[in-house]
Amino acid sequence: MAIITILLAQLDVLWRNPTGNLSRLQRHLVDIEGDDQQLLVLPEMLSTGFTDDLDNLTEAPHGPWESSLMNELNVPTILGIARRQPDGRITNEAVYLKPDQAKDISYRKIRPFRSEHKVVTAGSEVITFDHAGVCFCPLICYDLRFPELFRTGLRQGAEVFIVIASWPASRQHHWELLLRARAVENQAYVVGVNRCGDDPNFHYSGGSMVIDPLGEIVYHAGESESVTRVDIDAQRVKDWRSEFPGTRDYLSQPDLA
Repeated sequence: MAIITILLAQLDVLWRNPTGNLSRLQRHLVDIEGDDQQLLVLPEMLSTGFTDDLDNLTEAPHGPWESSLMNELNVPTILGIARRQPDGRITNEAVYLKPDQAKDISYRKIRPFRSEHKVVTAGSEVITFDHAGVCFCPLICYDLRFPELFRTGLRQGAEVFIVIASWPASRQHHWELLLRARAVENQAYVVGVNRCGDDPNFHYSGGSMVIDPLGEIVYHAGESESVTRVDIDAQRVKDWRSEFPGTRDYLSQPDLA
């Protein structure tokens, strides 16, 4: 099984400034070489920052902001973005984009946080997708606190979970603890990509991480903006699941209380 390079883009997202955030991301993309074995992971709600005042900031899928980004992308990418649907609903999404892919694959955040539910329509379906022969499952921020979502991904074959977030510094300890717990429970890699910087409501201390299937920290970012390459070997997931029976026992009786 091939080694996959994860590009963790821990960015300082500008508050309610889609144009500025696109320009900031474009500066980072200049240094990324095209390679289908790579996967660029961007934080939650990259175009706007985490805000519940989205009426004049969101676009339909593949609107001008996304189209401008797609023109710059040369690697497969998971993009965090708020989208306006044709019926007017707003969804908080993690979108899997590939330069040669006609249709994107999108996960809609199932667990909105606090007042977010007043603006954002919750999703209802955990999804998985294949990237370079490995099964990935994307989730968003507050979803991390709900292990049943990860179990659903596991039942769909997930080997790598991607969690994109706007996770505040005041709960940073929970971020690390929960990422490691989800990796141990599911004997899977867990990649957490958080934003950094400040908005009017929160300070964000980054701390993007890669956790291996045994719960060990492979990579831990600091507090500043960075784009870091981390290699993962999905064969380690298969080997550990073969050696230790946790996920096998769960999958044999998934509804056992």
